[in-house]
Amino acid sequence: MKSSPEVTFDMAIQFWLYRWSGMNQHDIAAMFGVNQGRVSEVLNGHRQPGSENAARMVA
Repeated sequence: MKSSPEVTFDMAIQFWLYRWSGMNQHDIAAMFGVNQGRVSEVLNGHRQPGSENAARMVA
């Protein structure tokens, strides 16, 4: 079984930006080749803390 790649801080920032643009979590996950659970963990603040604030600075 192939595991999904590690979610980097830069990826997490992109997750936020895509989510704010209206994209669904499963579409974000497919775009990055990661499990939807990893995207959910980022967007719920359980993984890559600080990525939401960093994304706000980019947006």
